Amino acid sequence: MDNLFIYEFKPLFLTLDKIAFFQNIYSVDFTDDNNRPSNFFMIASPNGLGKTTALEIFSSLMALLDKKTIDSYGHEDLDKRYGRAQLDFWVRLHWQGRNISIVLSVLAGTIGAETFLNPWSPEQLETYNAVSWHQAGFRSPVLGRYENIARRDDDLLQDLLATIRVAADTSPEDSFLQPSFHLPTVLYFSAYRDIPYPNNDNHDCIPHSNTGISERSISTPNHWNYLPLHAFEAHSAYWKNSLDNLLVWLKWLENGSFEKAQELINEQLFVETPKLLKGVRKNPPEAIIDTGNDQTHRLDRLSSGEKSLAYLFLRIGAHATRNTIILIDEMDIHLHIRWQHRLYNALEQMVKDNPGFTIMMTTHSLEILQRFTATMPQEREGIYMAGELIETDLS
Repeated sequence: MDNLFIYEFKPLFLTLDKIAFFQNIYSVDFTDDNNRPSNFFMIASPNGLGKTTALEIFSSLMALLDKKTIDSYGHEDLDKRYGRAQLDFWVRLHWQGRNISIVLSVLAGTIGAETFLNPWSPEQLETYNAVSWHQAGFRSPVLGRYENIARRDDDLLQDLLATIRVAADTSPEDSFLQPSFHLPTVLYFSAYRDIPYPNNDNHDCIPHSNTGISERSISTPNHWNYLPLHAFEAHSAYWKNSLDNLLVWLKWLENGSFEKAQELINEQLFVETPKLLKGVRKNPPEAIIDTGNDQTHRLDRLSSGEKSLAYLFLRIGAHATRNTIILIDEMDIHLHIRWQHRLYNALEQMVKDNPGFTIMMTTHSLEILQRFTATMPQEREGIYMAGELIETDLS
């Protein structure tokens, strides 16, 4: 297990059945026209046809990778409505002294002992230069019962899952911040990306010894440790969940992490504006935005569009690993069309600069869809594009 290292961890297919709008077997193909796993993927459809559901199921399946037992899949259609799903990855890794490529399938739902939504034949494996197929996840013979399907005699799979579990159970050290950190993670951003004012009246603040009034403490932020899935809460006002606490923590580490976050926000969000992420104040501990006219304000005083971008960039910068899959629901929400293109440009550059990154997004912006479809057939260095149009009639 000690010599297992993941070079690439890329999604291939998501297969759904009896889940929300997908009442018949439906497969989302994340590969491009040359059977290469894409790293820049767009899902489009009218409202109510399953874009968000697909991202939610993807997240629920990824969250199973560090679990030996579960009492819930975390999605109602899987837990209570006979839904089932399979998520297939192409994984290139070093194991027991050799470099190999495999297909890893993560399954959930009412799946029979030998029944898979997307079984892999030797010929299909060869298409992706994979030498073997491995299955993880859980099945439910009946609703409410959960059986781990990972074969105990599959040494590679057991080593891979054990490596993920050990990392998820370990308190993070500075090594987590290094780009060489190789384990896969999914960062899921819902369509609601707000930055509320972090209040002090909750369990993660401590009473002052003299006044008894709750005050913020420098505390390890939630989501700080490695996990195969980070699904960020949209409106939490808890101090430990806040971006303010994250930035205060990065500053307290004194290892250059805050300066990296500061540079990212100032370059990606505040470019061509007088605003800057200036630093953090000590009392109360929180981030300071310099407006450029001798005035400052808090993060929660940013505009809705600025909040959305700050939320994305700071979370990606703080929690991404070498092999990161970023799911962004409605990437255009709250953004002026010029800022939509700015975010699109930044995400494109992100996958160019980080070969292990995969970005998946949904949008209702016609301009972004037109731009995406116009450039998708073109060969572009470092970018492998693919997309999914969910039709209005799946019968």
